[in-house]
Amino acid sequence: MRDRTRSGLAGVGANLVWSTTYPVTQLAMGLGAVPLTALRFVVAAALALPVLAAGRLPRGRALLAAIGLGLLGYGVAFLLQAEGIREAGASLAALSIALEPLATMLFARIWLGERLSRLAGPAFALALLGTWLLAGAPRPGHDAHLAGILLLVGTVLCYGVYNVLSKPVAEAVGEVPLAAVGALATGIAFAPWLLLEVRLQSISPADFGWAAWLALGPTLLSSLLWFYAVRRAEVGFAVFFMYIQPVAGALLSWVWLHESLSPVEILGGLMLLLAVYLGARPAPKPVPALGHASAGRGPRDS
Repeated sequence: MRDRTRSGLAGVGANLVWSTTYPVTQLAMGLGAVPLTALRFVVAAALALPVLAAGRLPRGRALLAAIGLGLLGYGVAFLLQAEGIREAGASLAALSIALEPLATMLFARIWLGERLSRLAGPAFALALLGTWLLAGAPRPGHDAHLAGILLLVGTVLCYGVYNVLSKPVAEAVGEVPLAAVGALATGIAFAPWLLLEVRLQSISPADFGWAAWLALGPTLLSSLLWFYAVRRAEVGFAVFFMYIQPVAGALLSWVWLHESLSPVEILGGLMLLLAVYLGARPAPKPVPALGHASAGRGPRDS
């Protein structure tokens, strides 16, 4: 199996697992958004400890890079997004999520020199429209604060940087240590928050179970699959599979939470899947110029 195929399967798996975040978070929202987030990452840190104990811990700059990447993607971006949704509203948040792959692609072009597919532009436009339709075609109100919009812009930039830097750091550290170190660092950062915000004895077994899944699935397993995907192919190829998240999340909410799906939302989901298909097509290989092709010819070649 070629690396590109492995990367595609890992990208699909990572985003399918991550998509469970939406309905599971809603099921466990009785605990509260901040306490649930803190509990999620503390449990993820506890699960990461034996993994790191059994393997080789990165050292020096590699360790610092893994810690910084984990704090950026798990901690800073997550908090910016939560506050941005609260300040700006769900409609603008939905569009900001659709812009994350675009920011990732642009950063990959600048920092990694990756080429853009001819269909990347139409795929992104289709994905933006599809995300808006899947969100119910909301119209942003006039009460969205500038601070909320700036927070959502910051979220997009943080996730774009995180997604692109995942490739070189995963190549240097390995996907398993990278996921474990990031989870451990974020769990340590969230631990005081959890102790201050929540009385642990008040957490119900059901809420703890949901938090444990968020730690094991969307945090650890999804990150591991994402790092595997970007190590074996271009970031610009793997990034389009992110548009599977809202589609799978809507389907899971329909099944688990009995939320209805309108024809407009179904159309939006189909458009997103088409965007995934178009965006994941390989970029064209550069054609050598005629002058370059003939530059190496000598008298013996004529």
